Amino acid sequence: MAISYTAVEFRGKATPEIFKELYFSNDTLDKGLVTFQDDVKYDTIFSDAAVTVTQQAWTAGSPSASGAITLTDTQIIPVKVEYYDEFIPSAVVSGRYKTSMKKGIWNDVSDEFMRVVLDDLIAGKVSADAEAKFWNAAKTATKTAVAALTPGTGQASVGAAEQTYVASLTASQFDGVVTRMIYNAGALGGRVKVAGTTISSSNIATEYAKAYAAIPAVNLAGSEAPVIYAPKSHKQLINLSNLTATNFIKVFDVQGGEYYYAGLQIKFVPLPENCLVIAKPSDLHWCTDTTSDITMMKVMPVSNFSKTWGYNVAFTEFAHVTHQSANVLYLG
Repeated sequence: MAISYTAVEFRGKATPEIFKELYFSNDTLDKGLVTFQDDVKYDTIFSDAAVTVTQQAWTAGSPSASGAITLTDTQIIPVKVEYYDEFIPSAVVSGRYKTSMKKGIWNDVSDEFMRVVLDDLIAGKVSADAEAKFWNAAKTATKTAVAALTPGTGQASVGAAEQTYVASLTASQFDGVVTRMIYNAGALGGRVKVAGTTISSSNIATEYAKAYAAIPAVNLAGSEAPVIYAPKSHKQLINLSNLTATNFIKVFDVQGGEYYYAGLQIKFVPLPENCLVIAKPSDLHWCTDTTSDITMMKVMPVSNFSKTWGYNVAFTEFAHVTHQSANVLYLG
Protein backbone atom coordinates (compact mmCIF):
# COMPACT_ATOMS: atom_id res chain seq x y z
CA MET A 1 0.00 0.00 0.00
CA ALA A 2 1.84 3.04 -1.20
CA ILE A 3 0.34 5.91 0.79
CA SER A 4 -1.56 8.31 -1.46
CA TYR A 5 -1.26 11.59 0.42
CA THR A 6 -2.61 14.87 -0.93
CA ALA A 7 -0.74 17.05 1.50
CA VAL A 8 -0.91 20.75 2.27
CA GLU A 9 2.22 22.39 3.63
CA PHE A 10 1.80 22.69 7.36
CA ARG A 11 1.83 26.34 8.46
CA GLY A 12 1.10 26.03 12.14
CA LYS A 13 -2.59 25.12 12.40
CA ALA A 14 -4.75 22.11 11.58
CA THR A 15 -8.13 20.93 12.80
CA PRO A 16 -7.74 18.67 15.84
CA GLU A 17 -9.70 15.82 14.27
CA ILE A 18 -9.03 13.87 11.11
CA PHE A 19 -12.21 13.27 9.14
CA LYS A 20 -12.13 9.53 8.59
CA GLU A 21 -13.93 7.60 5.89
CA LEU A 22 -17.38 6.47 7.01
CA TYR A 23 -18.06 2.78 7.37
CA PHE A 24 -20.52 0.56 9.21
CA SER A 25 -19.42 -0.70 12.61
CA ASN A 26 -19.44 -4.44 13.24
CA ASP A 27 -22.78 -4.65 15.06
CA THR A 28 -22.87 -8.44 14.74
CA LEU A 29 -19.77 -8.60 16.92
CA ASP A 30 -20.24 -5.50 19.07
CA LYS A 31 -23.91 -6.16 19.91
CA GLY A 32 -23.76 -9.96 20.01
CA LEU A 33 -26.44 -10.46 17.36
CA VAL A 34 -25.55 -14.14 16.84
CA THR A 35 -23.91 -16.89 18.89
CA PHE A 36 -20.14 -16.68 19.17
CA GLN A 37 -18.23 -19.93 19.40
CA ASP A 38 -14.93 -18.33 20.36
CA ASP A 39 -12.93 -21.29 21.58
CA VAL A 40 -12.53 -23.19 18.33
CA LYS A 41 -8.80 -23.66 17.84
CA TYR A 42 -9.05 -26.23 15.07
CA ASP A 43 -12.21 -28.29 14.75
CA THR A 44 -15.49 -28.62 16.62
CA ILE A 45 -18.43 -30.95 16.08
CA PHE A 46 -21.88 -29.35 15.87
CA SER A 47 -24.69 -31.86 16.33
CA ASP A 48 -28.32 -31.60 15.22
CA ALA A 49 -30.88 -34.08 16.54
CA ALA A 50 -34.44 -34.72 15.34
CA VAL A 51 -36.99 -37.42 16.10
CA THR A 52 -40.40 -38.52 14.87
CA VAL A 53 -42.82 -40.51 17.03
CA THR A 54 -45.92 -42.48 16.00
CA GLN A 55 -48.87 -43.35 18.21
CA GLN A 56 -50.27 -46.83 17.68
CA ALA A 57 -52.90 -49.12 19.17
CA TRP A 58 -51.93 -51.06 22.27
CA THR A 59 -51.28 -54.71 21.70
CA ALA A 60 -50.83 -57.61 24.10
CA GLY A 61 -48.03 -58.91 21.94
CA SER A 62 -44.86 -57.26 20.75
CA PRO A 63 -45.47 -53.74 19.36
CA SER A 64 -44.20 -52.72 15.94
CA ALA A 65 -41.30 -50.30 15.88
CA SER A 66 -42.25 -46.94 14.45
CA GLY A 67 -40.63 -43.53 14.49
CA ALA A 68 -37.17 -42.29 13.68
CA ILE A 69 -34.16 -40.76 15.35
CA THR A 70 -31.96 -38.63 13.11
CA LEU A 71 -28.58 -37.42 14.33
CA THR A 72 -26.37 -35.21 12.18
CA ASP A 73 -22.83 -34.18 13.06
CA THR A 74 -21.08 -31.36 11.23
CA GLN A 75 -17.36 -30.80 11.58
CA ILE A 76 -16.49 -27.12 11.69
CA ILE A 77 -12.92 -26.00 11.01
CA PRO A 78 -12.52 -22.20 11.16
CA VAL A 79 -10.46 -20.79 8.31
CA LYS A 80 -7.36 -18.70 8.96
CA VAL A 81 -7.56 -15.34 7.21
CA GLU A 82 -5.44 -12.21 7.35
CA TYR A 83 -5.17 -8.62 6.15
CA TYR A 84 -1.69 -7.37 5.30
CA ASP A 85 -0.25 -4.32 3.61
CA GLU A 86 2.91 -2.24 3.63
CA PHE A 87 3.57 1.48 3.84
CA ILE A 88 6.45 3.91 4.22
CA PRO A 89 5.87 6.16 7.26
CA SER A 90 7.97 9.03 5.91
CA ALA A 91 5.49 9.44 3.03
CA VAL A 92 3.36 11.63 5.33
CA VAL A 93 6.17 13.90 6.54
CA SER A 94 5.17 16.79 4.27
CA GLY A 95 1.82 17.54 5.89
CA ARG A 96 0.13 17.73 9.27
CA TYR A 97 1.42 14.36 10.45
CA LYS A 98 4.97 15.65 10.90
CA THR A 99 3.83 17.55 14.00
CA SER A 100 3.41 14.25 15.86
CA MET A 101 6.84 12.93 14.84
CA LYS A 102 9.68 13.06 17.34
CA LYS A 103 12.85 14.95 16.49
CA GLY A 104 15.60 13.12 14.63
CA ILE A 105 15.91 11.61 11.18
CA TRP A 106 15.17 8.12 12.48
CA ASN A 107 11.90 9.26 13.99
CA ASP A 108 9.62 9.43 10.94
CA VAL A 109 6.63 7.59 12.40
CA SER A 110 3.64 9.82 13.17
CA ASP A 111 1.80 8.94 16.37
CA GLU A 112 -1.31 10.61 14.95
CA PHE A 113 -1.13 8.56 11.74
CA MET A 114 -0.71 5.35 13.73
CA ARG A 115 -3.59 6.14 16.08
CA VAL A 116 -6.17 7.52 13.65
CA VAL A 117 -5.43 5.89 10.31
CA LEU A 118 -4.11 2.50 11.42
CA ASP A 119 -5.62 1.78 14.84
CA ASP A 120 -9.02 3.38 14.18
CA LEU A 121 -9.67 3.38 10.45
CA ILE A 122 -7.94 0.26 9.14
CA ALA A 123 -8.75 -1.86 12.20
CA GLY A 124 -12.37 -0.74 11.97
CA LYS A 125 -12.59 -1.51 8.27
CA VAL A 126 -11.11 -4.98 8.84
CA SER A 127 -13.73 -5.70 11.50
CA ALA A 128 -16.51 -4.45 9.22
CA ASP A 129 -15.23 -6.58 6.34
CA ALA A 130 -15.12 -9.66 8.59
CA GLU A 131 -18.77 -9.04 9.47
CA ALA A 132 -19.77 -8.60 5.82
CA LYS A 133 -18.12 -11.89 4.91
CA PHE A 134 -19.74 -13.70 7.86
CA TRP A 135 -23.11 -12.94 6.28
CA ASN A 136 -22.13 -12.87 2.58
CA ALA A 137 -19.37 -15.12 1.28
CA ALA A 138 -18.93 -18.20 -0.87
CA LYS A 139 -16.00 -20.45 -1.64
CA THR A 140 -15.13 -21.17 -5.26
CA ALA A 141 -16.20 -24.80 -4.85
CA THR A 142 -19.58 -23.75 -3.45
CA LYS A 143 -20.15 -21.28 -6.27
CA THR A 144 -19.48 -24.05 -8.78
CA ALA A 145 -21.75 -26.52 -6.98
CA VAL A 146 -24.69 -24.10 -6.70
CA ALA A 147 -24.33 -23.06 -10.35
CA ALA A 148 -24.70 -26.73 -11.35
CA LEU A 149 -28.06 -27.11 -9.57
CA THR A 150 -31.33 -26.92 -11.50
CA PRO A 151 -33.43 -24.05 -10.13
CA GLY A 152 -37.08 -24.54 -9.25
CA THR A 153 -39.88 -23.12 -7.13
CA GLY A 154 -40.22 -25.95 -4.62
CA GLN A 155 -38.43 -26.21 -1.29
CA ALA A 156 -36.35 -29.11 -2.61
CA SER A 157 -34.86 -26.96 -5.38
CA VAL A 158 -32.51 -24.02 -5.34
CA GLY A 159 -34.34 -20.77 -6.05
CA ALA A 160 -33.40 -18.70 -9.07
CA ALA A 161 -32.67 -15.73 -6.80
CA GLU A 162 -30.58 -17.96 -4.53
CA GLN A 163 -28.54 -19.17 -7.48
CA THR A 164 -28.06 -15.61 -8.73
CA TYR A 165 -27.00 -14.46 -5.28
CA VAL A 166 -24.24 -17.07 -4.93
CA ALA A 167 -23.04 -16.40 -8.47
CA SER A 168 -22.75 -12.67 -7.73
CA LEU A 169 -20.36 -13.16 -4.81
CA THR A 170 -16.62 -12.77 -5.18
CA ALA A 171 -14.96 -16.05 -4.21
CA SER A 172 -14.02 -16.02 -0.54
CA GLN A 173 -12.22 -18.24 1.98
CA PHE A 174 -15.40 -19.68 3.53
CA ASP A 175 -19.17 -19.72 3.06
CA GLY A 176 -21.23 -17.03 4.79
CA VAL A 177 -24.58 -17.46 6.55
CA VAL A 178 -26.79 -16.91 3.49
CA THR A 179 -24.72 -19.27 1.34
CA ARG A 180 -24.76 -21.99 4.02
CA MET A 181 -28.54 -21.70 4.22
CA ILE A 182 -28.66 -22.30 0.47
CA TYR A 183 -26.01 -25.02 0.23
CA ASN A 184 -23.97 -26.93 2.81
CA ALA A 185 -22.53 -30.38 3.51
CA GLY A 186 -22.48 -31.05 -0.22
CA ALA A 187 -26.23 -30.64 -0.67
CA LEU A 188 -29.04 -28.12 -0.85
CA GLY A 189 -29.68 -26.43 2.49
CA GLY A 190 -32.80 -27.18 4.49
CA ARG A 191 -33.87 -23.54 4.86
CA VAL A 192 -37.47 -22.41 4.39
CA LYS A 193 -37.27 -20.72 1.00
CA VAL A 194 -39.34 -17.62 0.25
CA ALA A 195 -39.19 -16.14 -3.25
CA GLY A 196 -38.94 -12.38 -2.93
CA THR A 197 -38.92 -9.28 -5.08
CA THR A 198 -37.42 -5.80 -5.09
CA ILE A 199 -38.28 -4.24 -1.73
CA SER A 200 -39.23 -0.57 -1.49
CA SER A 201 -40.93 1.63 1.10
CA SER A 202 -44.28 0.98 -0.59
CA ASN A 203 -44.17 -2.83 -0.42
CA ILE A 204 -41.86 -3.53 2.52
CA ALA A 205 -44.76 -4.39 4.84
CA THR A 206 -46.18 -6.85 2.30
CA GLU A 207 -42.83 -8.56 1.78
CA TYR A 208 -42.12 -8.84 5.50
CA ALA A 209 -45.55 -10.47 5.85
CA LYS A 210 -44.54 -13.10 3.28
CA ALA A 211 -41.38 -13.92 5.20
CA TYR A 212 -43.15 -13.92 8.57
CA ALA A 213 -45.88 -16.26 7.30
CA ALA A 214 -43.23 -18.80 6.32
CA ILE A 215 -41.80 -19.13 9.85
CA PRO A 216 -42.51 -22.63 11.19
CA ALA A 217 -45.04 -22.19 14.01
CA VAL A 218 -42.88 -24.19 16.40
CA ASN A 219 -40.12 -21.62 15.99
CA LEU A 220 -42.42 -18.91 17.34
CA ALA A 221 -43.58 -20.94 20.32
CA GLY A 222 -40.30 -21.39 22.17
CA SER A 223 -38.75 -19.25 24.88
CA GLU A 224 -36.23 -17.80 22.44
CA ALA A 225 -37.82 -15.61 19.78
CA PRO A 226 -36.48 -15.56 16.24
CA VAL A 227 -34.87 -12.37 14.98
CA ILE A 228 -35.47 -10.77 11.60
CA TYR A 229 -32.05 -10.00 10.13
CA ALA A 230 -32.42 -7.35 7.44
CA PRO A 231 -30.19 -5.19 5.21
CA LYS A 232 -29.10 -1.90 6.76
CA SER A 233 -31.02 0.01 4.07
CA HIS A 234 -34.31 -1.36 5.42
CA LYS A 235 -34.16 1.02 8.37
CA GLN A 236 -34.78 3.91 5.98
CA LEU A 237 -37.46 2.01 4.05
CA ILE A 238 -39.28 1.18 7.28
CA ASN A 239 -39.16 4.79 8.44
CA LEU A 240 -40.50 5.97 5.08
CA SER A 241 -43.25 3.35 5.20
CA ASN A 242 -44.29 4.52 8.67
CA LEU A 243 -44.34 8.13 7.46
CA THR A 244 -46.72 7.40 4.58
CA ALA A 245 -49.85 9.44 5.25
CA THR A 246 -52.21 6.75 3.93
CA ASN A 247 -50.86 4.14 6.35
CA PHE A 248 -53.28 4.60 9.23
CA ILE A 249 -51.64 1.77 11.15
CA LYS A 250 -47.87 1.61 11.45
CA VAL A 251 -46.99 -1.98 10.70
CA PHE A 252 -43.47 -1.57 12.05
CA ASP A 253 -43.03 -0.69 15.70
CA VAL A 254 -40.10 1.56 16.62
CA GLN A 255 -39.23 1.95 20.29
CA GLY A 256 -36.12 3.69 21.56
CA GLY A 257 -34.26 3.09 18.33
CA GLU A 258 -35.21 -0.62 18.22
CA TYR A 259 -37.32 -1.92 15.33
CA TYR A 260 -39.98 -4.65 15.47
CA TYR A 261 -42.33 -6.45 13.11
CA ALA A 262 -45.18 -8.59 14.50
CA GLY A 263 -43.39 -8.72 17.82
CA LEU A 264 -40.07 -9.89 16.37
CA GLN A 265 -37.04 -7.66 16.69
CA ILE A 266 -35.37 -6.50 13.48
CA LYS A 267 -31.58 -6.33 13.43
CA PHE A 268 -29.86 -4.54 10.57
CA VAL A 269 -26.76 -6.33 9.29
CA PRO A 270 -24.77 -6.36 6.02
CA LEU A 271 -27.16 -8.57 4.08
CA PRO A 272 -27.71 -7.98 0.35
CA GLU A 273 -30.68 -5.93 -0.76
CA ASN A 274 -33.99 -7.79 -0.97
CA CYS A 275 -32.86 -10.41 1.54
CA LEU A 276 -34.20 -11.41 4.95
CA VAL A 277 -32.98 -14.10 7.32
CA ILE A 278 -35.33 -15.09 10.15
CA ALA A 279 -33.64 -17.30 12.71
CA LYS A 280 -32.94 -17.61 16.40
CA PRO A 281 -29.57 -16.09 17.36
CA SER A 282 -28.64 -19.44 18.90
CA ASP A 283 -28.84 -21.04 15.44
CA LEU A 284 -26.38 -18.67 13.76
CA HIS A 285 -22.80 -19.34 14.82
CA TRP A 286 -19.72 -17.16 14.32
CA CYS A 287 -16.89 -19.64 14.89
CA THR A 288 -13.42 -18.35 15.74
CA ASP A 289 -10.49 -18.98 18.06
CA THR A 290 -11.13 -15.74 19.94
CA THR A 291 -13.08 -12.65 18.93
CA SER A 292 -10.33 -10.39 20.29
CA ASP A 293 -8.09 -11.44 17.37
CA ILE A 294 -10.40 -9.58 15.00
CA THR A 295 -9.53 -6.23 16.57
CA MET A 296 -5.81 -6.84 17.22
CA MET A 297 -3.35 -5.35 14.72
CA LYS A 298 0.40 -5.78 14.60
CA VAL A 299 2.38 -2.90 13.09
CA MET A 300 6.16 -3.07 12.65
CA PRO A 301 9.03 -2.70 10.16
CA VAL A 302 8.94 -5.52 7.61
CA SER A 303 12.60 -6.33 8.38
CA ASN A 304 15.58 -5.03 10.30
CA PHE A 305 16.65 -1.55 9.15
CA SER A 306 13.80 -1.45 6.63
CA LYS A 307 12.15 1.92 6.05
CA THR A 308 9.02 0.06 4.97
CA TRP A 309 6.50 -0.94 7.61
CA GLY A 310 3.62 -3.38 7.46
CA TYR A 311 0.39 -4.01 9.31
CA ASN A 312 -1.15 -7.42 9.82
CA VAL A 313 -4.48 -8.57 11.24
CA ALA A 314 -5.01 -12.34 11.44
CA PHE A 315 -7.84 -14.43 12.87
CA THR A 316 -9.97 -17.48 12.19
CA GLU A 317 -13.55 -17.24 10.98
CA PHE A 318 -16.36 -19.55 9.95
CA ALA A 319 -20.15 -19.31 9.68
CA HIS A 320 -22.45 -22.16 10.65
CA VAL A 321 -26.24 -22.53 10.74
CA THR A 322 -28.04 -25.09 12.91
CA HIS A 323 -31.72 -26.16 12.82
CA GLN A 324 -31.81 -25.35 9.11
CA SER A 325 -35.44 -26.36 8.63
CA ALA A 326 -36.57 -23.76 11.19
CA ASN A 327 -34.87 -20.81 9.49
CA VAL A 328 -36.41 -18.63 6.79
CA LEU A 329 -34.45 -17.23 3.85
CA TYR A 330 -36.21 -14.57 1.77
CA LEU A 331 -34.38 -13.58 -1.41
CA GLY A 332 -35.56 -11.35 -4.23
